[in-house]
Amino acid sequence: MNLVVLGPQGSGKGTQADLLTERYGFRHIETGKRLRGIAASDHPLADQIRKIINSGDLVSDEMLMLVIQDEVVEANGKNLIFDGTPRNVEQYLLLDKMLEKFGGKIDRIVLINIPEEETIKRLTSRRTCLSCGKVFNLITNPSAESEKCECGGTLAKREDDTPEAIRQRLNVYKNQTQQVIAEAKKRGTLLEIDGNKSIEEIHQEIVRGLGI
Repeated sequence: MNLVVLGPQGSGKGTQADLLTERYGFRHIETGKRLRGIAASDHPLADQIRKIINSGDLVSDEMLMLVIQDEVVEANGKNLIFDGTPRNVEQYLLLDKMLEKFGGKIDRIVLINIPEEETIKRLTSRRTCLSCGKVFNLITNPSAESEKCECGGTLAKREDDTPEAIRQRLNVYKNQTQQVIAEAKKRGTLLEIDGNKSIEEIHQEIVRGLGI
């Protein structure tokens, strides 16, 4: 079973992908993390990807598929969870076609929904360690406002975690993913989940929906 996990920032899609990976042996493919890792390595595409990231542009769909294909080969038949891709219907179709080469397909798209105001509440409440990058949230950990990270680093709010900037990112997300969601509905592969529940409740709802 190959899954795509979609949802706005702050919906907890990464957390749910990690839980499925830990409990059911999926391979979690985070394309943003993978691209940043390649840019910092001696990978053949490192220079190209580094320049694109530093310029603030997005890598082409074709380059993205090459990077993902490397991950699929490394997975060696494991069930996959894609987090961060596909962002649009073109990537959805390219990803499905690429998986066909390995005898697979996108089986389900898990969409974790939370209201816009909940996204803003969660993101404006997060603090990031300037040293190690670990993220804390004032909603679940109020002391993070004044404490340091366990690595000793200072916790700070990201400059782009303002309500205005978050709304802009949400608009981009909605515009990009609405066609992906429509395509998944047409194929009967969409699983919609209410993200306004506890982490474990959401996990169990996903498990029931997937039948695993």
